[in-house]
Amino acid sequence: MEKKIHPNLYRIDIFPGKKAVTADENDLLADRIQEAGIPLSLYCGKKGLCGKCFVEIIKGKRPPVEEREDFFIKQKGLNRKHRLACLFRIKSDLEIRIPEESIIQEISILQTGERTPVLLDPQIKKYHLQLRKPQIALPSSFLEMVENAFQKKLRVPLAVLRKFPAIAEQNHYQITAVMDSDDQVLDIEPGDTSKENFGIAIDAGTTTLVVELVDLVTGKTLDTLTARNDQIQYGSDVMSRIGFAIKDSRNLAELKKSILNALNGMIGQILDKKEIDKANVYEIVIAGNPPMNHFLLGLPVESLARAPYLSVFSCLPELTSDELGFRINERGKVYVSPNIKSFVGGDISAGLAAVDLANKKGNFLFIDLGTNGEIVLKKQDTFMATSTAAGPAFEGMNISCGMLALPGAIHRVEDRDQIVIHTLGEKPALGICGTGLIDLIAIFLERGMVSVRGRIKNKSKRIRITGNLTITQKDIREIQLAIAAIKSGIRMILMKNNLKLDQLDGIFIAGAFGNYLNIRNSIRIGLLPPLDDEKIHFVGNSSLAGAKAFLLSRPAREKIESLVKTIRFFSLAADPMFQDYFIEALEFKEQSLSG
Repeated sequence: MEKKIHPNLYRIDIFPGKKAVTADENDLLADRIQEAGIPLSLYCGKKGLCGKCFVEIIKGKRPPVEEREDFFIKQKGLNRKHRLACLFRIKSDLEIRIPEESIIQEISILQTGERTPVLLDPQIKKYHLQLRKPQIALPSSFLEMVENAFQKKLRVPLAVLRKFPAIAEQNHYQITAVMDSDDQVLDIEPGDTSKENFGIAIDAGTTTLVVELVDLVTGKTLDTLTARNDQIQYGSDVMSRIGFAIKDSRNLAELKKSILNALNGMIGQILDKKEIDKANVYEIVIAGNPPMNHFLLGLPVESLARAPYLSVFSCLPELTSDELGFRINERGKVYVSPNIKSFVGGDISAGLAAVDLANKKGNFLFIDLGTNGEIVLKKQDTFMATSTAAGPAFEGMNISCGMLALPGAIHRVEDRDQIVIHTLGEKPALGICGTGLIDLIAIFLERGMVSVRGRIKNKSKRIRITGNLTITQKDIREIQLAIAAIKSGIRMILMKNNLKLDQLDGIFIAGAFGNYLNIRNSIRIGLLPPLDDEKIHFVGNSSLAGAKAFLLSRPAREKIESLVKTIRFFSLAADPMFQDYFIEALEFKEQSLSG
């Protein structure tokens, strides 16, 4: 190792990678490692509480092992050359090796399309503490012992304070503190439960509910469950449900009960399957459109039924699981992904976070092919959002043989002289989901079985697919209306911003389609503009992916809450040209890049 390069500077050689940085005497080693661009895991905010930033001091002065370090060295089976970087003050030139487990892991949140990683930094964290046993000569309160460990004053609920003495004394002063943010104690648990920390990400869709169980220690998804939203019995679209809610004050309670019971049932099912106690689930993140958010929270929806279509909230502070009725830890937290404007809600803000749209350079469209058909345009550094009533056809609803993208759904269709169908899970065909419908219509157009205006040309006005599954004239009209809503929305938001399709650097397509949507067929019927394939990115359920990002990353929440305040809203319904463009868009033909 080289000698000191300056009387007041030390050289730090970092392995693996052979990086070198300089440091002043008494600098914190963790700070200099971060300066080198290495994402060191500082889970506890440099308090020496988590034991996640150990480095091996190969050469150089090593201070005596601190009591806290000794605890973790024995627990992790490390050698005596290891020190916590967040406690290490530099006194000499150093040569260090950083173990892989001391590096923050990037967690990929999207299952399809681009890799969009987040750094693991959840809102709810657990710390295993070995408290110093009090002595008669140095009496200390139970709370002070924990505050001394965290080196700050803490906010502690009275119910948790009541548990302190018994838990501490019965477990030889080894406890686990469950922390919500940096200064609030959510709970105290006996022994070491730091690895039992779970959260739930929810996509509360108009048609579909998805629940994802996430390990907040590793960032891994443990299981996912999908079900139909039973609120469909009160209306297939949100406006129908809003109308139902307004008719009678008891109806809003019924809508809340319907979705809450469904979600609690799904959460219970997924926890039972993984043999996880609900007491170890500390947080839920919900991403849904404004009406779905309001139904779930039991908020009045009258303002969503009339212009200017205002939601009750945009960004909310964390709520408690108890007040909402979720069956997880009794002191668990609930974070609702922020609404943007009017009918552009938390599912879209979550999607924008999932694809990290704010950090993309250039002009991009983000399109959610769900019931509400939301569109966000990023033009350089400005954002505009709009919403168009696409209806549930893309999710297989309102189609005579339609179904969700579940096993047995026809999701892909090919024309090989005869029509060849492919089902999810290779199960017998039970129905057709949105992607299968798009493939079929493209094939019908090519074969001349359906006109550009959407008319089935045979006398029966039905086309048999397989078995008892047929496509009717009404089915064609449903998908025609959904496509026209998206096409006219794209055209108008671009015109509003003086952009043409050929000026776009990319389009992100969100929704349950995932990678199953056929680009060529989608372009052929006019759903997608005729851009090069590499400019079209399918990102699957970005609403769920964004909810997972918010579970795993506090900074992701802070970024999206700042972003939504800058997004302008464009009302298609208020524009006199919308109806003309919508009628024109009903034809199954390619969009024009220059128009």
